[in-house]
Amino acid sequence: MLDMRYHVISLVAVFLALGIGILLGTTIVERGLVAEQKAQIKSLRSTFDEIKAKNADLNNQLDAYKKFAEQSKVYLDTGRLAGKSFALLAKKDADGNAVAGITDAISAGGGVMPVTITISGTDAYKNPAVIANLNTLFGMQGDEQALRGRIYEELVHQLQTADNAGILATLQQLGVIQVRGVLSQPVDAALLLGPIEETAMDKVDVPLVRSFVTTKFPLVGVSGSSADDSVMLTYKKNGISTIDHVDTVPGQVATVMVLQGTGGNFGTGSAAGRVVPVPAGQ
Repeated sequence: MLDMRYHVISLVAVFLALGIGILLGTTIVERGLVAEQKAQIKSLRSTFDEIKAKNADLNNQLDAYKKFAEQSKVYLDTGRLAGKSFALLAKKDADGNAVAGITDAISAGGGVMPVTITISGTDAYKNPAVIANLNTLFGMQGDEQALRGRIYEELVHQLQTADNAGILATLQQLGVIQVRGVLSQPVDAALLLGPIEETAMDKVDVPLVRSFVTTKFPLVGVSGSSADDSVMLTYKKNGISTIDHVDTVPGQVATVMVLQGTGGNFGTGSAAGRVVPVPAGQ
């Protein structure tokens, strides 16, 4: 009986010692982890404070550059487009910030933009009656793509000559374009705020660009900050000057200089070679 009691007491003592050991070990480990975590938190706070200070400094510099750009734009743009007029081509519900940037650029340069023409996408041609009426109007028997090309040719012709306002009114009635403003006389160039239809650029945007290139009538492709780089890359590939980020001051300055006659691809996107053109004579 004594031996059994001894063994039981011994086992209890062993388990008690193990329990105490585990408890003490856990406490020591936890204290070590807590100390390590506190050190890491302190280091992170220090790093965060450094980053916060650098960001504040960068934001201050950015604000200064923005103010400089806004206030110096008048010296870069004034009078460059005096006596010139332009047409804007865009899709329905175009980027409002980009439209405002284009308008501001032309106005700052002393030019005017008397007309904006909305170009309809592929949905406008799904009605058989529209196709039939277009064929009658042009005296042809073409499919959707052939008719679209004919419309673009007529559009370019009217921008060059302004000799038949009635055909633009008819095309508007058929829903393939929408005209805002008055095209009472020829314009000097057109701006294409792209994309017209991003999922069908080969059917809509590319034929439109080629209509201008074929007739050698100036067309400048422009886009806002939200547009994908592929849009300007497509326009560039098809032979027209491009400007991305037209809703920024550098984009607006580049727009004025390109409309003045400096060709190229400008902005900060992958299609651009420079932010703004090199000044004439340099």
